[in-house]
Formats: sequence, structure tokens, C-alpha cells
Amino acid sequence: MAWRGVFAIGVLTVITAWLGFQGMLGFYIHPRYNVFTLVMAAIGVVLIAISLVVPHTGHSHAGHRHARGHSLMEWLSLTLVAVVVLIALILPPTTLSSYTAENRSFGTVATSPAADAIDIDSTTSGFENLTVRDWASLLIQTQDPTFFRGKPFSALGTMTESGDPDVFLLTRFVVTCCAVDAQPVSVPVYFPGWQDEFALDSWVTVEGGFQVLPEVDVPGNLVVVSSGIVAEEVPREPYLF
Repeated sequence: MAWRGVFAIGVLTVITAWLGFQGMLGFYIHPRYNVFTLVMAAIGVVLIAISLVVPHTGHSHAGHRHARGHSLMEWLSLTLVAVVVLIALILPPTTLSSYTAENRSFGTVATSPAADAIDIDSTTSGFENLTVRDWASLLIQTQDPTFFRGKPFSALGTMTESGDPDVFLLTRFVVTCCAVDAQPVSVPVYFPGWQDEFALDSWVTVEGGFQVLPEVDVPGNLVVVSSGIVAEEVPREPYLF
């Protein structure tokens, strides 16, 4: 039983190293913590090796009797460790889903930490390279349709529900430290029948432009009307930072 902690740490250390080798630590943590996490995993491997080499002292008979009195709790603890390890081994690495976006969203256009970082002007230059986070920031700053007129929209994100069957939300998660603190940012896209062509949580690139559609229930009735939607693979860094 004394080895259950060492076993759990060992498996999770190997999983962490594997995620780093596969370039998928970004599914869980901010990239700036990748090196620190991998260094700590390496230290974990060294400590495990030391624990295997260093001999352990035996327990007295009284200690054994005491341990038998706690055998049930130890087995429950071991079971819990085994379940956690199995989940880590069986479940494939994946990004946060629309369920998380729905539960963490503060509105149709989620609050963006970078709302003040986008410089509003009347030109169209540079708008082709904006992310969902940038567009969401602009929508927070203004709902004036004349500002968005003629500005090309092109962004990558996942498809989440908006509450309007003809509109989906193009969504990305903004991460400060790790996936636990991720917050969704979204832009509404008008595309009737999108559910028939794409699955929820699909990664897509949307191109088009903003228009005011009175029939849709979003702030300012301002939505992206797509000129093309292309299915994409999950990006190497699915979150925005």
C-alpha cells in the first residue's frame, strides 16, 4: 500500500512527459509553463528512482495491527488512485467543449480580457488577421454597424450554440494560467441549417462580413454572415493567451 502514491505520481509524470513530447500540454496549461512543467516531471522521475533504490524500514507488530485497522481506508484510497490513473490513461487529450463555454459564458459575446487592447479606427487594414478574441473585443466596444461595414472577417474557432437555431457562436477559450481558468469569447455567425452540416464543437474557419439582421436575437442584431466555412483540425494551441 505504501507504493500507491509512488505509482500514481510515476504514471502521471509519464503522462505529463508524453503530453509534452506530443506538443499537447497546451490543451491544459499556458505555454509559458511548459518548460517548468516538464522540469518538474523530470524531477519526479528522479525522486521515484531514488525511492526505488533507498531501502525502507519495516514496521513493528503493533504497527501492523494498526495498519490492519485501517485496511479499508487504504483500499479505498488505492481504488481512488487507480481510478484517477485509469481516467488519465484512457481518456484522450481534448480541448474544452461547448458545455464548458455555456457554463462559463457571460453573454452572447463573452467578456474579453483584451477589450481595451484593440485600436478602433475606420480602416480595413489588419482586420484579416484578428482572432475571435479580437473581434469579440471590438463587439464589446461598439455595436455601430457602420464601423464593421466593409471589414473582412476571418477567424478560427469552435461551433457552439447561441439559442437561435439560425446562429452559432464561433468560440475560443482565453487562458491565463491553465484550462481551469479558461473563459470563452464568442462571435455570432448567421448560418441557417448549420447543425445539418457541422457537429457541435467542430473546429472551423469562418470568412464573411458583419451585417445587421433584425430577426436574430444577439446584441445589436449584428452578426457575421459567412461567405465560406471550412472544417479544420484541432490546432496545436487551441486556446488564446
